Amino acid sequence: MANDAFEDPQGEQPAEPRLSDVGLIGALARLLADHQKNVVQPRVDAPKERLIGTYVEGGQSDLVIRVGDDVIGRYKVNVAQPKIVVDTDDEAALNEYADKHGGTEVVIRRNPTWEKSLLKYATYDEDTGLIIDTRNGEIVPGLKYEKGGGPTGGLTWTWEQGDVGKKRLMRLYQEGALNHLLKSTPELMAGPRPTAEDAQR
Repeated sequence: MANDAFEDPQGEQPAEPRLSDVGLIGALARLLADHQKNVVQPRVDAPKERLIGTYVEGGQSDLVIRVGDDVIGRYKVNVAQPKIVVDTDDEAALNEYADKHGGTEVVIRRNPTWEKSLLKYATYDEDTGLIIDTRNGEIVPGLKYEKGGGPTGGLTWTWEQGDVGKKRLMRLYQEGALNHLLKSTPELMAGPRPTAEDAQR
């Protein structure tokens, strides 16, 4: 009788899942993740083209997303920063400058490390339009100034106060407050997915 408790299936601790079952669940999770990526990623990317277009046309660089008074987060158009780069139309002059200042290698090309350092210390003189090597005050031929401000083609998304925006959006989503926006994308709606009968109604 003392062994009855060990033989009673209700008294046993559940066994660890078989490795093959864990593997099957892992495979299913991969499948669902890939499926969801195909369904969800286009919605994630949807604001990008319009916001970049708006920036190019009128200069709007960010978009605050809110539901009522709750700020969810913000999009910001990534823009190219101004920088000094090699002027490919005048590389011969830069090659001469590099040769004069030890910036060439035996293979008769500019030393990439030297060039990187030169670009770091080069500055654009707004009044003269010339590029100056701040280490020695010399004018550097073969470089040009690229004005920044154009869109780079990407967006940066920032959640409001870290997870606060995530929690707000999830709460609103679960309450169905966004369903009116998701009628054309039922795969994103909270709750059970609509059936074929629902679509006919």
